[in-house]
Amino acid sequence: MPQPNSKVNVWKYLEEWNRCISSTYQRDSLYRLGKFDTCSRQWEDVKIAFHAKASSDPKEAQEMLEETYYRKNLGSDPKNSPTAGYIWELKEHPGWDVEN
Repeated sequence: MPQPNSKVNVWKYLEEWNRCISSTYQRDSLYRLGKFDTCSRQWEDVKIAFHAKASSDPKEAQEMLEETYYRKNLGSDPKNSPTAGYIWELKEHPGWDVEN
């Protein structure tokens, strides 16, 4: 029997993949990293989510989801933000003057 949405929410992984292939995300990736993101990690997550959804064992389904890129690297943990490390350093004295 497939897992209920409360256990395995496939939409979350589809939305994350959709966000990755969006023009805004791709523009940001090109700006920050100098290349487009293939979104292969997010696509793998979608496939894992469908396998977990079809699993008859709830424990096995949760174990599958724990291995996703989303759970390991994104999710709701702020330290895993995709923008971490790309924030500009603040100047000691804000303004247009160049600091030496």
